[in-house]
Amino acid sequence: MSRGERGVAPAKRLNRRKRGVRRRRNRAQTKASIPAVHASFACHICSKNHWTVSCPRLRLSPRDYPLMDREKGCWKCAQRGHSSAQCQVKKYRCSDCGGLHDTRDCEFDHKSEEWHEFFDSTTQHVFYCNSETGEVQWTPPTHKLDVVLWFCSNCSILLPTSVPECVKCRVPRPHSKVSDAASSSSSSVSESGSDDGSDDEGSESASDN
Repeated sequence: MSRGERGVAPAKRLNRRKRGVRRRRNRAQTKASIPAVHASFACHICSKNHWTVSCPRLRLSPRDYPLMDREKGCWKCAQRGHSSAQCQVKKYRCSDCGGLHDTRDCEFDHKSEEWHEFFDSTTQHVFYCNSETGEVQWTPPTHKLDVVLWFCSNCSILLPTSVPECVKCRVPRPHSKVSDAASSSSSSVSESGSDDGSDDEGSESASDN
């Protein structure tokens, strides 16, 4: 072996050591720079809210996921070959169907629905209906509704009419003017009927005498 070769070998070893130190530093910096997981992110393995590289299943059974690496993989998808900033595998929780994909990439054909509010002056009730278009025609129902709700303005909740007071603030259920008028009219009719009946009885007794 010549003197030149002997002089080159230690330099190569030194360069290799430097590269190894740099790699270890980069790994340490990468682990320390992992941000907090987003609330909408779901693990690619168990669908829970943590980065895929932190999944307990990957830590306990790494052989079951040969394409994933906890040490060198992307912390989003745990796959090697790209950084987390360049990750193309974005499996977020879809807000439409709940799947592990971006909402904009959802395969289901979701039609937009608009809610419309209508007030019936006869029954003093508010009705809601949804439509796929911006315009909708609505007519009051001819049948008796199964459930009628009343709105508590203090708590901003809807409660069935069978509940006499709000379950949160204990405010009594307000009565509509129509129902009050109907009840008063029915009571007046019953009173007038009773009065007429008493008059008839008095006239009959007078005629008998």
